[in-house]
Amino acid sequence: MVRMGRRGDKAALYESAREPTGMREALERRWYDRLTEMPHLATLVTANLAQHEPYHRWMHYKQGFSPGLVRLFLKQTADTVSQDAQYQVLDPFSGSGTTVIECARRKISAIGTDALPWLTFLTRMTGSRLFPPLPDLDPDKTCENLANVLEEDIHRAALMLAVVRQFTTAGKINKGAPPLSGLFEQIIATMQEDLTTPLPSQPDCQVDDARSLASFDDASCGSVLCSPPYISQHDYRKIASPYETVYKLWYNESIASPDDTNLMASHPKSSPRHKRSELHHSAQAEARDHLIYIGEKKIARVVDEYFHDMKDFLQALRRVVVDGAECWIVIGGARPKGVYIPSDLILAEMAEKSGFTVESLCVARELVSPRRKFGHIGHVAPRETVLILSAS
Repeated sequence: MVRMGRRGDKAALYESAREPTGMREALERRWYDRLTEMPHLATLVTANLAQHEPYHRWMHYKQGFSPGLVRLFLKQTADTVSQDAQYQVLDPFSGSGTTVIECARRKISAIGTDALPWLTFLTRMTGSRLFPPLPDLDPDKTCENLANVLEEDIHRAALMLAVVRQFTTAGKINKGAPPLSGLFEQIIATMQEDLTTPLPSQPDCQVDDARSLASFDDASCGSVLCSPPYISQHDYRKIASPYETVYKLWYNESIASPDDTNLMASHPKSSPRHKRSELHHSAQAEARDHLIYIGEKKIARVVDEYFHDMKDFLQALRRVVVDGAECWIVIGGARPKGVYIPSDLILAEMAEKSGFTVESLCVARELVSPRRKFGHIGHVAPRETVLILSAS
């Protein structure tokens, strides 16, 4: 057994440890003929294009997707969604609210959920009908001083968005950002311009945990478009912490502090870790065990808990959607410490066990370059995939 006391020892183990790949190779082979390359989706699964569209441009949220993806989804599911539809569109990982805002632009019944109240608050603010006059403000005052004189929710939302523009999309301070006063003025001008043409209907977004969807009745949603967090060492709540800091200057909602290793960090655990040790997929177990072998126990735990969370989410989702509901899930693979994890395929098989039929696996792009030789199936790279499911 190699001792892990020095950095050089760890690097040597990385080089010498032969990674078992049999389970993941078998998984790739089972689904190879079902993977469909769709490069036109590459720009739609990122949030870049959102920065150029009214209302969507308010929040710079890297983890989102394009409004164009919502429009494509609505076009493909037109027979099941309309403004008079009995069952609403659901986005259980609402984030910046792209799905519900775009549906509101078309008077389509939709609801989003997120465990972070500051994100649901900002989404609801896009449904404002006007931007009231601001009180007298000293532009040289700090965020806290400005917050003390802002009483309208829409004004408070503007300050939140301005403060966040002083940070990078990874939640770190951007030393090159303009002063707060200038950013505040920019945000206000953007809001005022967009609100001259208010959204036809109110975006509906509420606080809920995607792993339980406890606020939803059985068979109450007609279709789903969402993008869960990807496997990453980043804590999604920490990325959103600048929003939280300003939001809590006025509002008292809070959530339990998530474990730093929990990938679904915006959805705190509802069960103790000792009850969540069972693995649910052989490919997941293979990747997890190798991460442990090379000394990356923390990342291994992240992977383990990620797929536990995804299993809970899929079971909750099947409960709340009607039979035949079409569900689009944007999911990304990963390669932490060089260990390949085909999240899209693992999720596809988990979905089948949860009562869904896999209709399509639409590969939008590869997330990591260059490709890596992986067993007997050749060179592969983690994919960003739109997984299209039907509730069986």
